[in-house]
Amino acid sequence: MKTVIYLIYTTTLVLALFTLPLVAKAQAGSSLLVNTFNDDTHTLTHTNTNAEQPINNRRTKSQVPYSALGDLPTSEADEQFSYGNDGLQTVYTWHGRSADNEMYADKALIFIHGGCWLNAYGYEHAKGMYQALAELGMGVYVPEYRRVGDEGGGWPGSLDDVTQAINTALKRIEKEERYTSIFVVGHSAGGHLALLAAQRLSSSSLNLTRTNLKRVIGIGAITDIQTYALGHNSCQSATARFMNGTPEELPAKYQSATPNPELSTMPVTLLQGDADNIVPARHAELIGASKKIIINGGHFDWLHPESTSFDALLEVISEHDE
Repeated sequence: MKTVIYLIYTTTLVLALFTLPLVAKAQAGSSLLVNTFNDDTHTLTHTNTNAEQPINNRRTKSQVPYSALGDLPTSEADEQFSYGNDGLQTVYTWHGRSADNEMYADKALIFIHGGCWLNAYGYEHAKGMYQALAELGMGVYVPEYRRVGDEGGGWPGSLDDVTQAINTALKRIEKEERYTSIFVVGHSAGGHLALLAAQRLSSSSLNLTRTNLKRVIGIGAITDIQTYALGHNSCQSATARFMNGTPEELPAKYQSATPNPELSTMPVTLLQGDADNIVPARHAELIGASKKIIINGGHFDWLHPESTSFDALLEVISEHDE
């Protein structure tokens, strides 16, 4: 009898030891499907919207290096149009490719690319993002604009270009009636310019409500340009070149270059990674804007379609499409 009990006990113990790693592995795998965001009032935890997809298609990446963007599949723009006489004053357009995805088929993004306001970084570095959005069914309108190093670029020329580009794209979208929900999205320095351009357009004769513009979204956007100029990373060091002087030398200009969502007629949302080493998370602290902080989110995650940050952007677009 003792021998039988011993054999049962031994068999049970072996089975338990064998299954523990499998259980742990399953639990670790399921934890990849959870993204955590912080907004103004509470922490929101939700299941990834792609949980039903094969595991290799789930968006789980974070801390994506800039070099990884060059490995993404890309395609050339479907069309382009000008908004000025300079060759850089051009909007490149990718139209939605997936007729089966009704969730995004009627939506368009006007995307203002970043790059520290410098002409060393053009719209091309985010082509993988544009293609991914188009594959989901969205239209993507990407203005190129004059930057530091280009004649007419810097402050305020870069903002002048972005404002005119958004204005022209909005009118074109409205005329073509291809998309019914429009979002202006800007990344990094492009987020800074997108927020300021929305303010300008809000005070212009253009009726932003009539153009079906739903929301302005800053992703990793620079919002406090005065303190940003005091930093020492490569992008922060470019701020004085963009502004043609330091905050001490040009306090009034820096003040005019500081976004204020309360001056915009459009709702503003700021999305920021808490581990962004180029634009600190405190840049999401802007009165008049809603915010979401992505845990372990990096600066270039937004431009990679397999990242949790990209997933967060899609979620915000889905939340505010009515």
